[in-house]
Parts: sequence; structure tokens; C-alpha cells
Amino acid sequence: MFRLLCCLLFLLSAILRAGDAREDWAAVKALDAGPGVQPKTAADALAVARAHSEKQEGALRNFLAAHPDDPNVFESLLRLARVLELRAEMKIAPPSAEVAELLEKAGGLATTPARKTEFEFSQLTRRMRQWRATRPPAEERRALLGQARQFASAHPGDRRIASLVAEVASLFDGDPATKESLLLQAKKLTKDPGVLAKIADDLRRLDFLGKPLPLRFTALDGRRVDVKAWEGKVVAIVFFATWSAPSEVALAEIARAVQATGGRAELAAVSLDFMRADLENFLREKSLACPVAWDGRGWDGPLIQALGINAVPTAWLLDPKGVLRSLDATEDTAGQINRLLGGK
Repeated sequence: MFRLLCCLLFLLSAILRAGDAREDWAAVKALDAGPGVQPKTAADALAVARAHSEKQEGALRNFLAAHPDDPNVFESLLRLARVLELRAEMKIAPPSAEVAELLEKAGGLATTPARKTEFEFSQLTRRMRQWRATRPPAEERRALLGQARQFASAHPGDRRIASLVAEVASLFDGDPATKESLLLQAKKLTKDPGVLAKIADDLRRLDFLGKPLPLRFTALDGRRVDVKAWEGKVVAIVFFATWSAPSEVALAEIARAVQATGGRAELAAVSLDFMRADLENFLREKSLACPVAWDGRGWDGPLIQALGINAVPTAWLLDPKGVLRSLDATEDTAGQINRLLGGK
């Protein structure tokens, strides 16, 4: 009788622990929906991102501490490593040593084919995330493409291949043929509306290449801008937002390259900011006098939608005849401008 009672108590305890694990894991997964807040300023965006990452870290640490033997520990380790890397990025600091420890533990748990696939995928996407704020050099882009192709070949049925290939394609704005090939490959592999929308935007941008760009807008300061009026000059167009640190860097570097031409190039910008005051303060602080298109609608702005812009910074170059020649003006900006002006 005593043994039976002990067995029943053990089973009841196991059931309660399993129930708690399910609830705690559901709490972790619920945070995948994001913070549910649309930031209006750069400071807001950073504060919201930090607060949400703190919630994710807390939920994951709670799960790992409370359920060390749960099957979801493997994924929890990968998720926590990713969150810690993200938080390091927000602090502009290298990842903590804990990230390597978490990944080592996860690697030790990758003992099934499914987990080995997941670990391999996480390592690939982690490598890609390291270049999120800057464009990787050509050799790294090719290495990432090779690694992605190797993963797709080894796991042809993986549902994430389409989004992976589409993401790798974003590294090849300076190589339109490769980019288009990758996008068309990804398009065949998915029915996911979000992935298809991204692919459609990317293909739309490619379609503008080699054609005159009919860009006209009323700038923030009231100026009416028509790029046709700049015929005979190279025109740089930068799509940016003040809440994007890489945008700030790209805009400043391209502005310097344009200024160095001595009037043979012009700069126009399109802002995805929501708050006019934030944008005006930014332009004043950076002493930027170029015309800036702004409608306060962010990603939903008609101009942004029409041109297929889905990432910032995005920077284009028009040749002296107004034809779009580059979708990647952030790389070797001065060299590209010089070549479009007839230099070597």
C-alpha cells in the first residue's frame, strides 16, 4: 500500500511538473510575437527592444532553471544565446562568454537528426546576423551563400530554406544576376505570405535597374524635387530612418562622397520616420541640407511601397542620364560615383 501511494505521488508530481513546463514554455513562445509597440523615435525603438529582450531572457532563464530535463531545453539554450547576442548588439559590445557556453551545451544535446539540423541552421543564421549592421566583404558573402546552399542540399525538405535563400539574396544587391537567381529559387520553395511579400519587393527593386527612375516628391522643407532636373549629374538616393543606427552611418558616408565630387553629384533622401520633429532635429544636428521626402507613414508610405523598399539603409545611384545603375550605393560609394561620372 505504501509503495502504491509513493508511486501515485511520484506520478502526480511528474504530471504537475509537466504542466508547469508546458505553461513556462508557452510563456517563452508567446514573446515571439514581439513587443506589440510601434516606436516613434530612435530612443523609443531602443528602449522597446531592450525591454522586450529582457522579458525574453527572463522567461528563458526561468524555464532552464525550473525544467533542466525538459525536451525544450535544447531550443531554450539556442534562444537564450541569440537573445544575449542581440542585447550585446544593442549595447555595441561583444557577446558575453556565456553565449559560447550556451552554444556548447546545445551542441552537446544535438544528438538526433532533427537537433543536428536545428543546430546547423542556428550556426548559419548566427553567422549571418553578425553582418546585420554592416555589409560583409565579397568573400564572406560567397562563403555565406555556399553554406546556405550546402544546408539546402542537405535538408531539401526544411521549411525555412525559402526564407534563408531570400535572406542570403539580400547580401547581393551589388550582383543583380545572383540576387535574382536566388529570389526566383526562393519563390518556388514557399507559399508563406510574408516571405513572398519580401521576395516581391526585392524583385520589384531589381526591375527598376537599367531604367530611368521617375522620382518626384515635395521635400520636408517645401522644395519640389524631380531627379530629371539633375540630368548630367550622378544622383544618390538614400532610404533611411533616424531610429536605425546603420542608416545614420550610411547617410553620412554617402553625403561625404557626394560632396567630394565638387557639384557633379546630388543627394536626395527618403525618410521612414514617424515623427517630423525627430527627423528635423536629426537633419539639423548632422548639418544635412539635402532634400528629404517624408510622409510620416513609415513602411506604409506610398513611395516606399511603390519602390519595394523593405530595409534601411537602402541606397541607390542614378547615372547622369537618370538611369538607375546601382542598388547598393553603400559599398565603395566614391568608386561607384566616379565610375558613373566616366572615371576608371
